[in-house]
Amino acid sequence: MKNNLKTNDFLLIALLTAVYIIIYFVVMALITPLGAMGHAISPGICALFSGTVLYFMARKVGKLGQFTILTILVMACFSLMGGAYLPWIISSVLTAILADLLASLSKKTSVFRLAISSGIMHVGQAWGAIIPSLFFVDKYKEEWIRRGQTALEMEAYIKYTSGMWAWYSSIIVFMLAFVGIYLGYFILKKHLNGN
Repeated sequence: MKNNLKTNDFLLIALLTAVYIIIYFVVMALITPLGAMGHAISPGICALFSGTVLYFMARKVGKLGQFTILTILVMACFSLMGGAYLPWIISSVLTAILADLLASLSKKTSVFRLAISSGIMHVGQAWGAIIPSLFFVDKYKEEWIRRGQTALEMEAYIKYTSGMWAWYSSIIVFMLAFVGIYLGYFILKKHLNGN
């Protein structure tokens, strides 16, 4: 099986991860006016604008582990900045592995399959806030208040990541990520010869 990542693959993934992280930070700044709701769906908004990056990576690397490595690097970056949270890391990495299994076995994976994979991967990032809000909300609040959030801010975040909003946020994130891959496909179609 010729699906092993090589040094140049790791370098390209690292470079594209850096671009992805820059997009993530820009998105975080842009969604500030949306408040807690924007925070809840921020993985989807990031995925919408970074779909081109992920599509390019899938066409140039197309190997098992590409999404997982990108996600681990993103989590490492946030960890270094003090923003890591264990449930977020776990849900993000597990869904990135699922995304890899679904769409990283070839450079010719269908656009539809890549879009589904991006949706799964970014919903996993959103679940980093949704799962704690649903299953251990008191500990979740306590942890982030200890890190500097106010009780009022946490109540707002929890509102958009629990109950029916947990479903709405997951669906919105999935759809934005799905559309992001198709945007990448249309933007890069000529450059990549329609792959």
